[in-house]
Amino acid sequence: MNVLLLGATGNVGSRLLPALKAHGHEVVLFVRSPAKLSKEASACAAAVVQGSATDREAIKYAIISNDCDAVINAAGLAPMLGQSGDLPTIFAAVMQATIEAGERRGRPLRCWFMSGFGIMDAPGKRKNMMIDYVPIFTIHRKNWDLIKNVQSSKLSWSLFCANQMNPRSEVIDYSERAGTGAENLVAGADFPPAWSKTFQWVPLVGTYLNILAQMQKYFTPLEDVADFIARDLDSGLESESELAGKRVAVKTKSKSA
Repeated sequence: MNVLLLGATGNVGSRLLPALKAHGHEVVLFVRSPAKLSKEASACAAAVVQGSATDREAIKYAIISNDCDAVINAAGLAPMLGQSGDLPTIFAAVMQATIEAGERRGRPLRCWFMSGFGIMDAPGKRKNMMIDYVPIFTIHRKNWDLIKNVQSSKLSWSLFCANQMNPRSEVIDYSERAGTGAENLVAGADFPPAWSKTFQWVPLVGTYLNILAQMQKYFTPLEDVADFIARDLDSGLESESELAGKRVAVKTKSKSA
């Protein structure tokens, strides 16, 4: 697939580029400052487009002119509670640009958005999100509210609901090894995968304590996440991903699994 990648100079985007390339995808980078790209990243990309991730028209033009089938948005940072940021503007611009490009192309495009673990549904009897118990990075709820009713006939979207992600190595690997790592993960749609019920029995505050205890078990390597997303695009647009229209979280498999 031809993939437009926003945020290629960040921690996530810089790992996505070699992972996508290792899976045979052609990657077009959409960046504010091309000078920040490493020589390896520039050489790995099929093309580099300079622009702002808040510019809907520029993003749409980049998609159409480069004949992109998919978009991955790794641009923007989620602000902590009470702080401001441009992530909602970026999210809305990328979403609308991809919808409009799909309309122009006559078919919906595939799009992954980086989001937050807090908007996964909290396991339990009540229909609450994690964020209702641990209200940090609450801006992701606004993005969820914006996209949740977008039909697959307009956009084949998925939200990657990340908890803390750390690099396995500070050195970006541009070899074929970048196309591995997803096999280390178990994924869940809308609910966190492999969830345990520690402290669930405690009256009144059991759910809250359980969430606090479990969330730290969902830290994952950046490289594995990058491969997971890249691998999802391997089937192309011929068959819709089972993760389309879903909030997706991952967890590193236990060694005994």
